[in-house]
Amino acid sequence: MFEIKNLSAGYSKNLLIKNLSFFLPDATFLAIIGHNGSGKSTLLKAITNQIPFKGEILLNNQILKNNKYIATLNQQNDLKFSITVRELVVMGKFSNKKFFESYSEKDFFSVEEVLNALNIQHLADKNFTILSGGEKQLVWLAQMMIQNCDCFLLDEPTQSLDVYNKKRIFNLMFEWVNIYKKNVICITHDLLNLYSMNGYLINISKENPTLEILNEKTIDENRFYLENNPLKDLNLVM
Repeated sequence: MFEIKNLSAGYSKNLLIKNLSFFLPDATFLAIIGHNGSGKSTLLKAITNQIPFKGEILLNNQILKNNKYIATLNQQNDLKFSITVRELVVMGKFSNKKFFESYSEKDFFSVEEVLNALNIQHLADKNFTILSGGEKQLVWLAQMMIQNCDCFLLDEPTQSLDVYNKKRIFNLMFEWVNIYKKNVICITHDLLNLYSMNGYLINISKENPTLEILNEKTIDENRFYLENNPLKDLNLVM
C-alpha cells in the first residue's frame, strides 16, 4: 500500500505541490498527468527523496526513509560509453551490494530472466549505444525490473517512442500490476494508451488535484481540461 499525506514540495520558494494526499491499495496503477511545469517530476523526486518536502510518504504503513523499496525509471539520456546490455541491466543490483562487492552468478541469472520476460534476450551481448530508441527504453525497463521492488516509478517512459513501442510499454505496466502485483506510478502525456489501463489518475495541473478512477469518462474529461486550460501560476511561497 502506498500513501501520501499532506505533501508539499517545490524548489526554493516556489511550491509546485501543496497539501497533496492520496492512498493507493496494493497492486495498483496510477497515471500522473498534467501540463509541463505543473509539478509531475517534482512529485516523483519527493517520493524518492531527491528534494526536501513536507508531509509523509508511506509504503505498507511505514514512512519511506530510503529508496530500496522503490525502483525508478527517469527520463534517460543516451550513454556516451560502450557497454553491453547484460552489463547495463545487472547494474540494477548495485544498490543491494556492499562496497567493492562484485556481481554474482545469481545476479546474471536474474538478468537473463528479465531479458527473457521482455523478449529482448537477443540483445544481451549487443552494445547499448547502437540500439534503437525503443530497444534502449526496454533495456532501461529491464534494469528497473531486476531490482524487484514493491513499487515502480516511471517518468514519461514512452516519450519519443513510436506507436508500437508505446503500446508495448503500457502492456508491460499492465502486467506488472496484474501479474507481478506491483504498484506502478507513471508520469505520462500519452493519454490515448491510458484507455486500456485500469487504476487511477491524478491531474497535477488542477488547483486541488484528487485521485480519480481511470476510465473513459475521466480520461476524456481530463484531456478536455488540459487542452482548454493553460497552465496557471500555481507557485506559492512555502
